[in-house]
Amino acid sequence: MKLRHALFAATVFASIAMATGSANAAPAPLAATTVRDIAVARTNDPNSFLAVRSIISQARELDAKARGGKAPVASYLAKLGSKAVLPMIEMMNDGTAAPARRDVIEALGLLRDPRALPLLENVLDEEGDDATTRAAAEAVARYGNDEAMTRIEGALARSKSASRTNAILAGIGECRRVRMANVLARHATKGDAKVVARSFGRIGNAWAWKTVADKSEEAAVREIAARNLVAMFVRGDDEARNAASNALMVVDDPHTNALIAEAKKGASPELASALDALAARFAQNPAR
Repeated sequence: MKLRHALFAATVFASIAMATGSANAAPAPLAATTVRDIAVARTNDPNSFLAVRSIISQARELDAKARGGKAPVASYLAKLGSKAVLPMIEMMNDGTAAPARRDVIEALGLLRDPRALPLLENVLDEEGDDATTRAAAEAVARYGNDEAMTRIEGALARSKSASRTNAILAGIGECRRVRMANVLARHATKGDAKVVARSFGRIGNAWAWKTVADKSEEAAVREIAARNLVAMFVRGDDEARNAASNALMVVDDPHTNALIAEAKKGASPELASALDALAARFAQNPAR
């Protein structure tokens, strides 16, 4: 009886969300298996739902008390583990996660449960605020599979504003795949140089790669990042050069010295001097 009531409630939540979604895009209906999983979880593990709702209800208070005005709410949620996934999916879909929506998006991305991916992809497709778009792009990027990458590419292709495009580009550095490195390369001359440089820094981050289980694409990703960052340094203004230089330090690709030397060929005295300074900084890389 309890399970039947819970299943009915979960179905109602999904139906309401479909009818009363945001002005930008109605939430995608939850898969029947996910609705059923939520109902079972509500019966078998109600404390997980209470724990998630407790954290979300305190999000604003936690932010107010945090140094810098932002508490690590997403980390608190993610630390609950896989048992928090279904409660967060339910709250995202029925709108009750609103006070901490971006935190829930981030937490779902950190947990990378396959059941949450369609919901996150739908958020990515919303024409919403740029901060939410970036959070969704980053969450989807963390999955790192073909479906996630296709949805990111689709969102970029459909983007109607530079700010939305940059928000997506800022988020995809968490997808450490050659395909996404090449996406960044294609936007290196079209997107905001600082945004693209920082994303290259994340996708090629040498320390982050130490935590990646499958390292088969590491060398290629880091080389693509370094090659494009040197090119961005060459053509950029002072701000872009600073962003590219910082990113090159964290990528720490072994091809960097050769790329800088190649860039010096035919360079103006001003650019040659700047490249010498870049090479000297890389030789004493503070991030190494």
